[in-house]
Amino acid sequence: MPFHGAGGSGFYEHARGAHLVKRERRSRKAPHELLTEAEKKANHIASEQKRRQNIRMGFDQLIDSVPTLNHGNRSEALILQKSVEHIRYLISTKNDLKNQVRDLQSILGDA
Repeated sequence: MPFHGAGGSGFYEHARGAHLVKRERRSRKAPHELLTEAEKKANHIASEQKRRQNIRMGFDQLIDSVPTLNHGNRSEALILQKSVEHIRYLISTKNDLKNQVRDLQSILGDA
């Protein structure tokens, strides 16, 4: 239950019985503290560079994980295609192994 105190600068809430807890309001930056267009542009450029670096790191991890790729392959489409093929191969291998386990369990159960 909000209550504005006599001071006007704080914000009070009703908490735990009749105790009032003061919670500071987030103050807005004064107009002179807002970012300039140049600072906004620099922040945007830095964010974009970080995003691109993270994407490059992800592709490098795929290259390291997929046996049919090497660091000479920089085509992102090829990296994604080979990664999907490898994942499908791994799923197929896993399913084959599960079937082998099931068959062996069946043989052991019959013995």
